[in-house]
This record gives sequence, structure tokens and C-alpha cells, in this order.
Amino acid sequence: MRMLLAITVLFLLATDVLQWDLTYSAGLSAKNGVLYLITVFLLLRIVTGRAEGSGARPMYAAFAILIGYALLSWVIAGVLIRYPTYDLVESGIRLKNYLVDPFTFFLVFFLGTRSSEDTMTVIKALLLGAIFANLMTVLDVSGVLDLNYVERADGRTQGALGESNQYAAFIILFLPALICAMGAARGLRRLFWLGGALISVVALLLTASRGAMVGLLVASAMGVYMYRRHVSVGRLSAWIIGGAAVIMILLSVSQSDQLLTERVLTQTGSIDLSDASSGRSEIWSDAVAQMLHAPVTLLTGYGWDVYSAFPFRYAPHNHYLGLWFNLGLVGLAAGSFVLFYAIVRARRASDVAPPPLRGQLIGFVIGATALCVAIFFVDLHKPWPYFWAYVGVALRLAACIPQAAHAPVEARVAPAGDAHGWVARATASKPLKT
Repeated sequence: MRMLLAITVLFLLATDVLQWDLTYSAGLSAKNGVLYLITVFLLLRIVTGRAEGSGARPMYAAFAILIGYALLSWVIAGVLIRYPTYDLVESGIRLKNYLVDPFTFFLVFFLGTRSSEDTMTVIKALLLGAIFANLMTVLDVSGVLDLNYVERADGRTQGALGESNQYAAFIILFLPALICAMGAARGLRRLFWLGGALISVVALLLTASRGAMVGLLVASAMGVYMYRRHVSVGRLSAWIIGGAAVIMILLSVSQSDQLLTERVLTQTGSIDLSDASSGRSEIWSDAVAQMLHAPVTLLTGYGWDVYSAFPFRYAPHNHYLGLWFNLGLVGLAAGSFVLFYAIVRARRASDVAPPPLRGQLIGFVIGATALCVAIFFVDLHKPWPYFWAYVGVALRLAACIPQAAHAPVEARVAPAGDAHGWVARATASKPLKT
């Protein structure tokens, strides 16, 4: 099953990177078809009692609340209230695409993996797919290949996963895990993962996404604090200095230095809030002002996908604001829970996980946190399936950790060297035998 999931990940990424249009009709594509076939297979496993899903019951409940409330508000908005320009059928398709399909992706990758070996195989496929997507983007921008990626008017790259900010969010989701994989590897494998991480950094710089960079910086700072007991100060300093040097070299040989300087220093430092936020402050204030016209919507929301029926010029550019506007506090709470629950579980498991697994749990915690910060500034579309697949396998890995953590002490011998750059002290319930 793990090989089927790994192949599925690579296939889905290939359809996006190579821009294969496999859409049959509205809401139905080859991507969905593959997902639904695997779902049927998993349902058969559940019926026969061969799938273990008890480790994600809070996620099931939160998704049920989110989807149920969205369905109720969708009916009320389209049948009872009947907002002008609100298309009941089109909004229903969006509900399936943005709520039901993500839950299905999560279920498939959580229930489809049963052991830490399964999860590591799928995580490796996700990382290989991310490297492939970022490499194709860099090759397209450099002119080596022509994949018809459209460049924005301001010169920013729109890569394999679409619009610059969305694509940047995809990059930062997997970049920490690539670095952790590099730290765990040896020889040529380490060089391979290092090359993948560098390619991802280049792709990130080409997007010039300030939201993604803020997300990565915030998540990295939080990661250093959360894992301060495991961090080697000397190793961390070397990584920071080396990373800064690499970024400076990449900027010096690329054509993105002026664009980054303009966006990160000049535009961000503008005293005009609208200019500094690229107009987001006006978008957000208009949405909140509309809710204040009917204060009850601060609690209930206007209804599923009603934001698109209002004459706003732009999308919310904020995932959390979109949830609040459409689904009120119920949607915001449930939607935030499904985003952060796996991060919290992975954080707890990483404290007791053995080093080969600990690194990938840390990579998920930092990467998923970075994305959750970045979506404060952008609405995601294409990257969501890969996020929920990642959440599914990471939560399964976290659920497998207690078994490893309670293994006999003799089985938990400290490694000869710290492959991840993390000091191994204080990571198990009992002292390791050395």
C-alpha cells in the first residue's frame, strides 16, 4: 500500500508540474479519480478490520463539524436567503473540492500507512516530488526548458504549483524536511538532499514571496525555541552562517536580487500600510466592515462561499479570514483545529522519537507551521492536496512513536554520531544506554 501511495503522490505532482489537463468535468478529474479509487480500497480494509484509524478521532470530529456546518450554511445561503449571483451548484462543487477532497486526502494517507516504515516511504516520495517540481521551475525560468509557466507582470516566478505566493507556501512546507533528510543521510545521498534543498531555496527566492519568507522565519524561530534542548549551538551557528552565505551567493548570480530588495526592503518598509501589505490591509478591512454591517455574521458567518457572491474586487488573501467570513467562529475554530492538531501531535512525538524518525517529525512541525503562517497572507488552491497528504502520513508517524518510545531500553542505544545535528539528550523517557 505504501508504494501505491508513493506512486500516487508522484503522479499527482507530475500532472501539476507538467500541466497535464486531465479534467473530465467540473469537480471531476483523473486526480480525483485516483483518490476515490484508493478511498474505496481503504474502505474495504476498514470493513475487514485491517485499517487502524483511532489515532485521529479529533481530526475526524473537527472535519465533520467543518463539513457539516458548511453544508448547512450552503443550503441556507442558496435556498433560503438566495444571495444575488450566488450559484448553488458551483458553490457546492467548491465545497467538495476545498473541504471534502482535503478530508479524503487526509484519510487516504493516514489510513493507508500502518507503520513508521510506510510513512517514511511516502514522506520520501513527497520530498522527491517537491524537488522535481522546484527543479522544473528553475529550469523553466533559466530557459533550459519551456514548460509555459507564466511570469507575473512584476517579474516574480509562477512555478509548478501556480501563483507565486501559493507556490512559495508549497516550497516552505517541504524545505525543512529536505534539510532534515540531508542531515540524516551520508555520502552521495547527503549531496543529493543538499542539492534538493538548494534548488528549493532558489525557487523560493524566484517567487519573492514575503508571506512565505515570514512564515519560514517565524517557524524556524519557533523550532529553535521548541527544540532548544536538542540543538547543538555550534552546529546551529554553522548552519545559519552557511545558509546565509549560500543565499548571498545565489542572489549574486541570479536576477532576483533587485526584485527581492524592492519587495522585502523598500515595499515592506513603506509607511503606507496598504503599500506595505500589497493592498491586503484594504481587502481585510473591507471584509470585516461588511461583517460589521450584520454583526451576527461575526458569529455565524455569511454562509459557505458567500464571499465570492459579494462585489469584492479581490479574494480574501487570508485563509483564516475567508473561514471566518463564510463560516463564522464555528468554521474558523474547526478549520484552525484541523490545521494545527497534527502539528501538536508531531511536536509531542518528536520529543520521544528515535533519531531516524525524530528528524522528519521536526521537519513536519517546522514546515507545516511555516505554511500555517504563510496562509495568513494568501489563499491556497493547488498545494492543499499535498499538505493534507503530508498531514496524514505525519500524524500516522506520530501515532507510531509511542510503540518505539516504549521499546526495551536495550533497543534504544544512542547512535555513534548525531546524524541530524540534534543532541540526543533528554529525548526518551529513560536514559539511553551508551
